[in-house]
Amino acid sequence: MSSLKRQLSQRLLLALLLMLGSGVVLLDIGIRHLTFDFVNARLQHDADNLISALELQNDQWQLPSERQAAVYRRVHSGHYFVVEAPQQEISSRSLWDIHVKPPELAAGASQDGMLEPGLDSPLLGEVGVPDEQSWHWYASGVVIEDQAITVWVAEDVTPLKQAVHTIRYQALVFVVLALVLLMLWQLAVLQRGFDRLRPIQQQLRQLRFGEALPDTSAPDEIRPLLDEIRRLLQQLEKRVSRSRNALGNLAHDMKRPVQQLQLLAANLPEQAGQEQRQALTRLQQLVERELKRARIVGVSSPGRHFVLADELLPLIQVLERIYPHCQISPHFPADGVLPQDRDDLLELVGNLLDNACKYGNGKVSAEFERLSDSWQIRISDNGSGIEQHRREALLQRGARLDEHRNIEGSGLGLAICQDIVDSYGGNLQLTSGLAGGLAVLICLPDQPATD
Repeated sequence: MSSLKRQLSQRLLLALLLMLGSGVVLLDIGIRHLTFDFVNARLQHDADNLISALELQNDQWQLPSERQAAVYRRVHSGHYFVVEAPQQEISSRSLWDIHVKPPELAAGASQDGMLEPGLDSPLLGEVGVPDEQSWHWYASGVVIEDQAITVWVAEDVTPLKQAVHTIRYQALVFVVLALVLLMLWQLAVLQRGFDRLRPIQQQLRQLRFGEALPDTSAPDEIRPLLDEIRRLLQQLEKRVSRSRNALGNLAHDMKRPVQQLQLLAANLPEQAGQEQRQALTRLQQLVERELKRARIVGVSSPGRHFVLADELLPLIQVLERIYPHCQISPHFPADGVLPQDRDDLLELVGNLLDNACKYGNGKVSAEFERLSDSWQIRISDNGSGIEQHRREALLQRGARLDEHRNIEGSGLGLAICQDIVDSYGGNLQLTSGLAGGLAVLICLPDQPATD
């Protein structure tokens, strides 16, 4: 993946180019429209002056020279006019040998356009526009004394076009300089923004040495990420604590089998080897059970939620293969997702279902229900149940469901479940289950606790 800083720089640069480029284009269009609209308005004014100066004498239209501007009397001065009346045409001296045929226009109509040197036009005769000149022309049709008259005026706009080109180049230079300055400013802003992340990077790096993540100020965009990291670290710390407790309990429970082995080795005859092997087998099973639980921390996936449809059914299938005489009936919403850690809930639900299958009489119910602000889990079996006065004692570490039976057990399952529920701010209760059996009722908040 490319650098985030590089991606932001490229996208901001593209945005600047689009903005400044669009601004230059709009500015250029606006200047051209403004200048040529001004020229067009001035030509309209000149045409109106010529129309007002026309005089009809002896059925001939006259345009007194004193009513004409001096620029119309100078050859190729850049200002030209033609007045076309029935059977008569009046042209400015500035046209000299250039013949212009104005367009035919009805009264009140007008038209304008451009004439460039070297380009053919129906308005011009054999002699075209002089070199180094560009004409902007305007024609208007009027009726005077019941006669249709067309007045055509033109002006050389070459100086104006050169001025527009100069402004365009100046604007281009300004845009390039502005773009460079904005890029430098943008890089400085990005650098300052990413510099604020460096202390956070250092703090995260220090986590490898066992230091806690301090609650320092951070940008609003980064704070949710830090909060999530902090929450996951707290969950991992709790899981490590539970694993250490399990290992401590394992060491404690290993004392008795070890003592038995020592006594057998010292006092029993040779034929007692069978009992030694049984004691060793029991010791091996106990070690494997507790070490497997402790290894959960090493293979956990922090932050992964417990998706009922994906996690519960495979767990039930495994337990039904282990306990083929049991029938486990799950009840849960198809789209149910518990926000607690997946590994924690697998251990919690797995322990409860394992106990229900082991001590029930073949029927187990696993119910998951979402309430307004919490999740309720109920694991029930149809076993012989437990008296009310003994239920609280079962939640103590080391108490066993099988004290009254000839079944081996470590007595850690319910205590571990209680630890997991407590770590999320929930509660665990023992109630009556199916047909007088035992039910474990758990209530977990809809959002995992972070403290």
